[in-house]
Amino acid sequence: MAENVPQKLRVALAAWEIGRTYSGLGTKIGGLGVVVEELPPELLKAAIARNIDLEVVTLSPCFGHYDRRRLAKLNINLPVKLNGQTFNFEAYECAFADTIRLPSGPRAVTFKMVYFWDEFQLRWTSGTAIYPNDPQAALKLYSVVAQAMAGYIKQHDFQVVHLHDYHVGLVPFFLGDEYLEKTPVHFTVHNASYQGHVPGGSPEILSRAGLPGGLYHKYFEFFGKINIMRGAMLKTHESGGHITTVSGNLESTWGYAAELRESQVQVLAKAWAQKGCQPNEIFLPNRGLDLFEKLPILGITNGMRDGNRADRLPELRAGMLRQLQAQRGQTPLFSNATVQQEMLSQDHNFDAQRLELKQKLRRLLYLEAFHHEPFGYPVLLTAIGRLVEQKNFGLIAEIIPRVLDYDNQAKFIILASPQENDGQGKGLERRFFSLAQHYSGRVYYHNGFNQALAKLILAGGDFTLIPSRFEPCGLVDYEAALLANIPIARATGGLPKIRNCGYLYDWLDIRDPQGEANAFFNKIKEALETYRNNYPRHVELMRNALATNASWDASAGLYLDLFRYGLLVKHWRAERVKFARTFAESLGEDRAVFNRFFLPKYGLQGDDYDCQLKNVL
Repeated sequence: MAENVPQKLRVALAAWEIGRTYSGLGTKIGGLGVVVEELPPELLKAAIARNIDLEVVTLSPCFGHYDRRRLAKLNINLPVKLNGQTFNFEAYECAFADTIRLPSGPRAVTFKMVYFWDEFQLRWTSGTAIYPNDPQAALKLYSVVAQAMAGYIKQHDFQVVHLHDYHVGLVPFFLGDEYLEKTPVHFTVHNASYQGHVPGGSPEILSRAGLPGGLYHKYFEFFGKINIMRGAMLKTHESGGHITTVSGNLESTWGYAAELRESQVQVLAKAWAQKGCQPNEIFLPNRGLDLFEKLPILGITNGMRDGNRADRLPELRAGMLRQLQAQRGQTPLFSNATVQQEMLSQDHNFDAQRLELKQKLRRLLYLEAFHHEPFGYPVLLTAIGRLVEQKNFGLIAEIIPRVLDYDNQAKFIILASPQENDGQGKGLERRFFSLAQHYSGRVYYHNGFNQALAKLILAGGDFTLIPSRFEPCGLVDYEAALLANIPIARATGGLPKIRNCGYLYDWLDIRDPQGEANAFFNKIKEALETYRNNYPRHVELMRNALATNASWDASAGLYLDLFRYGLLVKHWRAERVKFARTFAESLGEDRAVFNRFFLPKYGLQGDDYDCQLKNVL
């Protein structure tokens, strides 16, 4: 390892969600929380393999429902500024125990979490409400938390800062340029559809949020709005760090990394070629933020811990389910008494050599959903997710009657709920309830979250439907595949990674619901025909799915390389400043003439090396 890259690496990993919900000291609204929970142990495992002494400290807000009595308050001064007033944030610490699997065997490890709290700013938050609805209030909250995080980072010895999504994207602005000269900052985009837009943008709004108003036009202005992600991307790139996203490769030739780099013209051309006529409307993954087209975006595909595999999944073990039941109290995990008894009395883990155990889970899922033993040759089509626009579950509701008419033994089992105050999601919820009532015995719908039930649905189902409008990485496809539940998905974002064991359809015109429904239905029809008429092929797909390489190993290694790269870049930048000074001194009497005519271009199209030389001159 180069001498300028230390063997000891301390990484500050900042995110709004950290997972670990089981502890009561974590949150998970979407995939962000899952990734931030799983990444630190995987980074440590990769570091041990490379003989790197790594410590990852996770930074996040302290939300209102956390019991701060379980946290250790830090004696640290964290002043923040808001609306022209300065006040102090509090910081708390907690250590989480975890286990990583090494070639030598399992090893117990601990990870430090640091939580940032202010009564007035965060007391309103809860387990289901952590993001402000008002854009200006959100900007102010993200700013003061970023100020507190930056204050903590600067008072501790970190070699790398890794930011996850725009909510913490303001941290570099409060770290300051002097700090950024030596410490690399990298920024991972988890979902570019949400960029932190604040309408009526102005330097004054930025200033009230604690940021210098002079930053507005250079970093944040976007068609008259403040765009937090734009500022985070520009500051990261300017400081020599990298912008990454959660699927694809470093060359951005596939996955979300490739999609984010596509312009509206390019996506329109693809949609036109797909339909053979002009599309009505397309969904643009980068939402018009052309920085994604101009800056390098690296794809590092998220993994999934081995504990999600069918032979290891905790929720298929009776002991774990009994623990969950104890936490739940008198309300049973499963509504069917037979399912409750069998799931809590014996383990149901399986693998490619024990597919008969999946058939037992299939029977139990059928019992749970329809309350009678299976008869005939039913096929179970499942769907799990949130009733939000991204997941596109309205398309599932649209095709249910067609599928039931096509295959009279098809069954739908759906677990999905809307977000609070989401009228569109609530309307879709009512539609699923209506379908379940109209097709009683053929459509099951549940709108409450139940982790044990969710895993039974994935483990017992035959197919999982994922018609997402966009899916930056895709985790449910991994979850389903690792439980031999074959995905039927739209080929978007990271979902093509399960192409070898699933069915993918293409569709880009989001204002042609009939065309999209036809494309989705035709792919379901193909899957059903294989299931009915070529079952050996279906079994082959199940075995392929179970063998899916969802490991974090490659991705964690890439993140470690990214951290090392950031340090090397800092070394390179320091060296080239030295060279610029040497060159300037060598000009002698010609220095004034050279300086007068040497006019490098600043900004994205400029040459950073020339700009540094100009600064020296």
